[in-house]
Amino acid sequence: MNLREEDLPRLLAADLHHYFQQLVLHYQHRLYTFAYRLSASQQNAEDIVQEAFVNAYVSLENYTPERIRTLKLQAWLYRVTLNVYTHSLRRARLHVVPLDITEDSAMLEILGRPEEHPELLFEQMEQRQELASLLAQLPEKYRICITCYYFEHFTYQEIADLLDQPLGTIKSSVSRGIRQLRTLFETTSQQEGRKEKQ
Repeated sequence: MNLREEDLPRLLAADLHHYFQQLVLHYQHRLYTFAYRLSASQQNAEDIVQEAFVNAYVSLENYTPERIRTLKLQAWLYRVTLNVYTHSLRRARLHVVPLDITEDSAMLEILGRPEEHPELLFEQMEQRQELASLLAQLPEKYRICITCYYFEHFTYQEIADLLDQPLGTIKSSVSRGIRQLRTLFETTSQQEGRKEKQ
C-alpha cells in the first residue's frame, strides 16, 4: 500500500496499530541516514532508529486521535530520533567539550563569503565517505546543525524548533561548523599532498 505522507497522521489517528508499519516504511531510510550522520556508526544508527520508532509508537499510543491528526510527523520523528541519539550519548558517558557561543559576535554573520558556502566545499571532496569522516570529527552541536541544514534541508527556523534554541544560535552553529569543516578539509588535503610528495 503506497500512502501519501500527508495522509499518515489521519490514518494513524484512526488505527495506529494497522498504519504504524507504513510510517516506519516511509521514514526509516531518512531517519537512518540522519542517525548515521550524527553517530558515524552503522550499528549505532540502526539502534537509534529502532529505539526511536519504539518510542514513537509508545508516544502515539498515549496521544489523543486529535493530537495525532495535527502532528507535523516528519519534524516530530526527527525530534524523537535526536532525543534517542542525545540520550545514547549520555548513557555512553561521552565527554562533550563546552563551546563558547557568543551570538553578538560580528564574525558569526551567516551572510558569509563565497568560500564559506558548503556547496563549494562539498564539490571539492571526492568521496562522500571522506565528508562523513570529517563531519564525524565536528563537535556534536555543529554536526547536528550542519546535518539538519545541508543534508536534511531543514530551514534555520525548523532547526531552532527541533533543538529548542534561538534562531541566532542555530545560524552561529552552522557558520562555525562550516568553518571547522573547511579547516578539517584543508588540513586533510595538506596531509595527503605531503604523502604524495614523499
